[in-house]
Amino acid sequence: MKNKNILKTINWVAFATIVLAGIVTALITLYDLNTQTIYGEEGQSRAGIRWGFLHTIISVVILFMSSFLALGWKRLFPFNVPIAIIIAGFYYVLFFLTFTIGWVGFLGIFGFFIAFLIGVGLIVSYLVLYLLERRKNTKK
Repeated sequence: MKNKNILKTINWVAFATIVLAGIVTALITLYDLNTQTIYGEEGQSRAGIRWGFLHTIISVVILFMSSFLALGWKRLFPFNVPIAIIIAGFYYVLFFLTFTIGWVGFLGIFGFFIAFLIGVGLIVSYLVLYLLERRKNTKK
């Protein structure tokens, strides 16, 4: 692709913005959570650590996806950072499912959904740009 520097800038600005927003929302959410184990309405969502089979599955998926991305980082340009954004979404959901209890875990799933949509949106837009550039080059 011709505009590598522009695509790199778009990739890294999007990645930094998403990671920063994820860190800020996680910190605000954990700060606002009730740390006491009260049962009832106040105890529906609280900070706490839990680990189960789902957490292990998500960790294995993250490990495989990160390994494959690291192996093909340069060959996947410009799709490498959008894939990293999706993997960061998996980290976000794993964080919320591990360190929170209750309905607040859906915030992690919602954050993953946003990261997934942004990553797929970038992949589709880069694919369209690539196909348009290829079509333009074949007409010459």
